Amino acid sequence: MRSLIIIAALVLAFLANTGCTKEDQPDGDGSVDITFRLDSGYTWQNDTVPQSDTLRIGVTVTKGSDDLRSFFVDVAYDGGQRIRQDSAHVNDNPFYYEKTLITRDQAGTETWWFSVDEYDGDITRRALTLTVQ
Repeated sequence: MRSLIIIAALVLAFLANTGCTKEDQPDGDGSVDITFRLDSGYTWQNDTVPQSDTLRIGVTVTKGSDDLRSFFVDVAYDGGQRIRQDSAHVNDNPFYYEKTLITRDQAGTETWWFSVDEYDGDITRRALTLTVQ
């Protein structure tokens, strides 16, 4: 009798755990993913670099629950205002972007911003900060 009660409790727990699930997630549940290429020869993390150094950056953007509209690249020197360097309309998922940049010829910081906006107005950003010496 005791084993029958235990089996019945397990069956009820299983049925309660596998009940109805929502198949459609509401907007906003999935977020955009911006990742940097980690391959040899690419810069993918904050780093200290020489003046006038040539760097390669690769970015992959994967959409979340909303469609992507535009991709932007900005730079800010020494914590100043962002300056637009490039932009592109996003047609693909995932979206790939590569940039070869040359650091400036004076010491300071360069923060490179990679941003994507969705059709609903949300913006996702990732940044790399380079300390130029």
